Amino acid sequence: MNSQPYPPSFVDRLMDSVQRQPIHYLLTYSLLFLLESALFHIVAWVDGWLPAYRFSGFALAFPLWLWGPLAIMTYLNSVSLEAVTNFRPLMDIPDETMRRLNYEFTTMPARGVIISGAVWTIVYIVFTYLALDTMYAAFGFGGLSVGASFVGGWMSFFIGSAIYYHTIRQLRLVNRTVRMVKQFDLFRLDPVYAFSALTSRTGVSWVILLSLTLLAVPIQAAPFPTLAMLIVQVALAIAAFVLPLRIVNSRLVSEKRRLLAELDQRVKATLALLHRCLDDNALAEVAQLNGAIVGLNAERDILTKTPTWPWRTGVFTGFLSIVVLPIMLFLLQLLLARWFSS
Repeated sequence: MNSQPYPPSFVDRLMDSVQRQPIHYLLTYSLLFLLESALFHIVAWVDGWLPAYRFSGFALAFPLWLWGPLAIMTYLNSVSLEAVTNFRPLMDIPDETMRRLNYEFTTMPARGVIISGAVWTIVYIVFTYLALDTMYAAFGFGGLSVGASFVGGWMSFFIGSAIYYHTIRQLRLVNRTVRMVKQFDLFRLDPVYAFSALTSRTGVSWVILLSLTLLAVPIQAAPFPTLAMLIVQVALAIAAFVLPLRIVNSRLVSEKRRLLAELDQRVKATLALLHRCLDDNALAEVAQLNGAIVGLNAERDILTKTPTWPWRTGVFTGFLSIVVLPIMLFLLQLLLARWFSS
């Protein structure tokens, strides 16, 4: 009997087959990336739009968006497994539910991936129609190069674009999983930070992929699509880091307020008792109550300083500093394009 809740997508089967190879999956994807890039260069040399043995970064774009997303999805699957394992102490769930969670985080449904690929195929056809004159003609593509580029681009959009579906699906699973926790413990934050490793690395992966794309493709080849891609993917990177964990922040803030409210009641009761002891001239008990008030004030300081963001100190600022990279690359390319055109 098949215990899988749903069959894996063809993308997951492809990634699984790569992982079963004797060499590391990153090396496999790197070799496939180099092979496809080399084939595209050979076509360009034969077709004549690129002088023989001349390198073009443009020839790296589609291979990058085919093999890069597969490498990123494989990596994020392993990160998600570690995150779920580290987060489990906060959840009271049976082993069967845990196994299903692991499967869902690392396996995409076949139907969803096919639909995603079909949608991105339509996007690619529209993109190719709009960019035929501004990009292909500007580079002097011949018929052979246009055909090779179209096939390579379609493969990148149909397969590589699964990373969008993969990202949105995993982040929705993060949101669903954190809602399984009945109550967060403000003094047990290590498990709370578990999913920030996944969300931050998802965002960083998008930034790296975008930065490599900006380095490969000249901005003058397709300025408006490049700008649109920059805006969408930077926004997606930030959203990937912040949005799935907003419920955790809300729950931690509520827990902090609850503890502070209970503390206020204890302070109120202790002060009332102190006032009665002062009225009764019970100086020995007054000294003990003074110590209790000092302890309650110390507790307030601890609670006030306890963070409620579901990531470690400095992680968010470090992430934002990385997000700036593709923006700087885009502005630098724009500046250089205007410099050389003047």
